Amino acid sequence: MSEVVDVPPRSSTARVLSTVVGMSVAASALGGMLWGFLAPAQQLLVVAQDRGAALTGESLHRFDGLALFSFVSLALGILLPTGWWLWRSERGPRLFGAVFLGALVGSVAAILVGNGIAALRFPKATDPAVGSIVTVAPSIETPLVLIVQALTASLVILLLAAMNPNDNLQHADPDPDDPEVEFFPPPPPPSFDSNRAD
Repeated sequence: MSEVVDVPPRSSTARVLSTVVGMSVAASALGGMLWGFLAPAQQLLVVAQDRGAALTGESLHRFDGLALFSFVSLALGILLPTGWWLWRSERGPRLFGAVFLGALVGSVAAILVGNGIAALRFPKATDPAVGSIVTVAPSIETPLVLIVQALTASLVILLLAAMNPNDNLQHADPDPDDPEVEFFPPPPPPSFDSNRAD
């Protein structure tokens, strides 16, 4: 006895794309805002007009800012696709494409928002005197960090799809506790008695 399972209707591609990308960009912008408040500034010694030398240990803050941004991108790359995976009716290549695009666009938004917040926290010194120490706002200068969130999101979707037992990625299997579903024992194996007449 087979049971007909109702499959929820699927949304249009434009709706899925706009919803996933829009919310991913918003969450990434919040992550960029968090980075803008946490990233450390770098202090430079003014040695000439428009030239500065990093103080001892201050050059490490460039790595600190990059590592913080990568950590924020990694966290978003894990949380966002895991949340979108709960949208059961849209699981599949369309959802993956929307999550991947949202991660890429969201990373760009996070860099823009983060750099803007950092620039507001540490405004640029105008015409500093030679020999003075100025504070330079942190910034993300390499585009390689754009792949962190997208790559992590792709791996998370891959793992979630690989662990799903259903071909259509849905959880449409009947509940074993459902009294209306009857499970019949399998038929007995064929007999190989050589004395049986054909």
